[in-house]
Amino acid sequence: MPQDSDYQIVAFQPAHARQVSLVFHEAVTAIKHPRYSPEQLNAWSRAPRSDKHWQLRLARSRGWVVLRKGMAVEEPAAAQPAAGQDGTGVNRLPLCCGFINIETGFGSRGYIDSLYIAPAHQGLGLAGRLYATVELWAREQGYDRLTVDASYVSRPLFEKWGFILERRSYQQKLGQVITGFSMYKPLGHHAAARP
Repeated sequence: MPQDSDYQIVAFQPAHARQVSLVFHEAVTAIKHPRYSPEQLNAWSRAPRSDKHWQLRLARSRGWVVLRKGMAVEEPAAAQPAAGQDGTGVNRLPLCCGFINIETGFGSRGYIDSLYIAPAHQGLGLAGRLYATVELWAREQGYDRLTVDASYVSRPLFEKWGFILERRSYQQKLGQVITGFSMYKPLGHHAAARP
């Protein structure tokens, strides 16, 4: 079983986009919860999105990925030309196991847009480590609160981390309504991140 030291958290880079897309899609399609039908999960993520989608989405925010040390994936050099090329036309990139991002724009500052862990790496505390990274960063930036639209699956985690339920939320995707929970956490000077 992997140890905590087998993983590292680094800032998102465009070279991570393809793996982030796969993590998102695999995490969503692996959800087993009675409140989400197969049709809803298919609407949530029908297929992995393009690298460009994730590059643009995460460029508008601050993001981190969790990488498994000593494990790598190979991608065509044309997809990510700058990272880890070995002269064979292939890039060897560390295995991305999860990611998180937080909005930094004026109207959405402090909104946790995404937190996903690949199914093979769930249950190892990686979501907590990613969340603690975001909360620490947000505190350093002087943010006074964090917000999230949590799913039925992630709500217990956010409650554990001190988030308070504000109201139910509803997102419509491809004709399906996906229920979630708008939550917030004040970032006073006394509370600390709890992974």
